[in-house]
Amino acid sequence: MTVATAPAPPVTLIQSGDLGLGDVVVPGVGVIPAAEIALLSRAVGTRVTRALVDPAAGTVLETMTHSYRPTAAIRRLVVTRDQHCRFPGCTMPAVRCDLDHVIAWPGGITAAINLHCLCRHHHRAKHESGWVVTMTVDGVCTWTSPSGRLYVTRPGD
Repeated sequence: MTVATAPAPPVTLIQSGDLGLGDVVVPGVGVIPAAEIALLSRAVGTRVTRALVDPAAGTVLETMTHSYRPTAAIRRLVVTRDQHCRFPGCTMPAVRCDLDHVIAWPGGITAAINLHCLCRHHHRAKHESGWVVTMTVDGVCTWTSPSGRLYVTRPGD
């Protein structure tokens, strides 16, 4: 006899802006400490998506996931913000771009504040030819070329 197990349901954790970054609130349950979230995120088949919510307005300010691949919601947010490849001078539409972690995963989080759109060509250039990028929380990217020259790109420019 074979016992089939149902796949683990997705879990969305709602985080109020006034809590520490590690703790979350699950509606109807209460505050869950960061250590418990870490255990939950490592369970086989569990997919955890965090959403930072403005406690006054109830609107989602930020989402993140504990996996390498961004959720569809995160992808929509980044594509909408960036509109095109964020490499200096590139106009490839964002819908045709990869999402790249500015700070490499797993050290960098999978969230809009650490992701930007790069066409495949410039994604490779970033990783293989010595370009370095930093990004502010509002999505402004500062690129440093291999020769040390600085370039700034802004969302939607």
